[in-house]
Amino acid sequence: MRYFVILPLVAFAAVAAWTLSELDSPRTTSGEISSDGSSRVSWGSCPDDYFVLNPPESFDRSRVDCATIDVPAVYGRESGLPDFRLAMMRVRATGDAKKLGTLFVNPGGPGGSGIEAIQYQPFPPAIHDSYDIVGFDPRGVLHSQPVSGEPIRCSDERDFASYWTLELSPENDAQMEELQRFVREFQSDCERRNPAWWTLGTRNVVRDLELMREQVTGEADLNFLGSSYGTTIAAEYIKAFPDRIGHIVLDSPTNNSPETAASMLAQARSINEHLLRLVDGYADARGLTRTAVVRLLLQIREWGDNGQLRGFAGLEPFRDGSHARLSNEYMFHHGLFALTYRDTEQAQPSFNQAIDELLAYKWNGFFEQLALGMDGYDTELMILSYQDREPYDPHGYTRDNSFEIMEMVNGIDQDLRVTRTQAQQAALDRKIKAAAPLLWSLTQDSSSFTYYDDHGGNQWSWAAFGDPDIPDPPKRTPPRTNLSGEPVLVIGSRDESTTPYQYAVRTAQDLESMLITWDGDEHAPLAGFQHACLNQIFVAYLVEDRLPDQPVTCSDTSPSPGAIHDRILAIIADAHSGTYFSNDFQDSYPSGAEVAIVRAAIRSSRGYPAITDALIACRLSHMLSHWSFTYLMTHPNSGEEVALRASVACDDY
Repeated sequence: MRYFVILPLVAFAAVAAWTLSELDSPRTTSGEISSDGSSRVSWGSCPDDYFVLNPPESFDRSRVDCATIDVPAVYGRESGLPDFRLAMMRVRATGDAKKLGTLFVNPGGPGGSGIEAIQYQPFPPAIHDSYDIVGFDPRGVLHSQPVSGEPIRCSDERDFASYWTLELSPENDAQMEELQRFVREFQSDCERRNPAWWTLGTRNVVRDLELMREQVTGEADLNFLGSSYGTTIAAEYIKAFPDRIGHIVLDSPTNNSPETAASMLAQARSINEHLLRLVDGYADARGLTRTAVVRLLLQIREWGDNGQLRGFAGLEPFRDGSHARLSNEYMFHHGLFALTYRDTEQAQPSFNQAIDELLAYKWNGFFEQLALGMDGYDTELMILSYQDREPYDPHGYTRDNSFEIMEMVNGIDQDLRVTRTQAQQAALDRKIKAAAPLLWSLTQDSSSFTYYDDHGGNQWSWAAFGDPDIPDPPKRTPPRTNLSGEPVLVIGSRDESTTPYQYAVRTAQDLESMLITWDGDEHAPLAGFQHACLNQIFVAYLVEDRLPDQPVTCSDTSPSPGAIHDRILAIIADAHSGTYFSNDFQDSYPSGAEVAIVRAAIRSSRGYPAITDALIACRLSHMLSHWSFTYLMTHPNSGEEVALRASVACDDY
């Protein structure tokens, strides 16, 4: 349930942190370790549903195997809750003769799947040569679920309905009361379905990781790459098990104290600046001023609030009887936020095209795709379903449980209840509005209706405090420490908004470790392995056990995806300029050879967001032809005709 009432940004990126100073070492495992320290985990073939569609060519399925281990729901005492069975996928090292060990990977969240992540990540060849790479799903995430009972999951129907049946930016008391009633019912239902929710916290995930390390590697120390929330796992592991530290990489560190006003202001300011970079890029491309583009964004938001935006996912058909569905302002600003996870240079072309489509057709499909995708929905299947069915069935969707895992973990890791007085909240609101005026305007109703909830913030924190059998989340977290004596690697993006740069600076100081700065605004800039400078430092650290003597700032550009990918981008650009189009609408397709290239790119472009975004944008744009064909034929010289013809170039992939 997306509960944005007073401070939308609080829910945007709350990050988990636990203190494990009293954690006892979990040396008793359910597996066996041989006398020479090697693993007794039983690796075997992976279930088919572990594999993602269309991984990049760098993923070698022939070198992949999988395993599971069982871990207790609660360490150190009987809880009456079933154990969790943790799922792992391993990509075996290619250079067995010079293998250096095992690298564990967590992509973030909380709620991100390591099993999926390692299939998408194009690790440098030197890492594949030297390390087995193990991705794991933390307890409760995707393939790691209780051994008996239902998976950790809230109601699919209620979750999907929350996007469309509620006013998520209320403008009066009645709408506010309806939203609160839905929240209470949603929370009660989800607690009933998931009695083990409170065991998902980082405290237990770290102990699970130690069991995996022990059973997979024996006596070898932990090598770990954590991105975003994965850095919370890394930092707490360093604190809990300082005698087991191998090579640890923290890529875009989280904040250790997300509840503070200073932290909220820092993140709001960073998101606002990221949005303004996209605004400025659009202004430059279209010959407008920043002020004019901001007005356009706020106008689009109002269209959404007033039932004027079209999309592909909503529950209600658009009122004109077309194939389109009714979209809303939440999908617009939540999709904008999702776009800020990406480097501006990569995101700008997609942003420009999406805004053009909104202004021309009020088509919000691209931002729906971003918003729903970030919350765990399989938007590719939804888009295909939308295209293939007339009328479209809005219930034909699939999703993972990443959103509820994020909320549950954050809520048990730290007390994220909002308990400020009305005066305190109003003062903080004024500071946030001043620090991030565009973000504030996009996420608040234009009526300026204000309601101060005495039960606000993370609802799972409230649930924990309300149940005497559940440990209360800590109100404060101490600084991160590194007593291992081993150097770790910290990487932060100078201008990113998801985990602002000051989080990386503070983490490097707390862990007494080297800080590498990416001179850009990309979140988790190492994890995509597209930057030669970062790759070189990462490989030197893991393979040669060598770190730079002093802090380094990397500013190299992403390497070219290759000739075929460059060709795809050229095809898309040419398509939108009209190169491939004749006067006959039905002959608007690119040549067969070009179609073959596009199909090949779809299979191999996962690692290159600019290409993936462009192709998705083309597909979403083409949906317009389902309901605009008649208009197109009656307005043969319109701007819509040009856009619709351009969209067809991507239709046959």
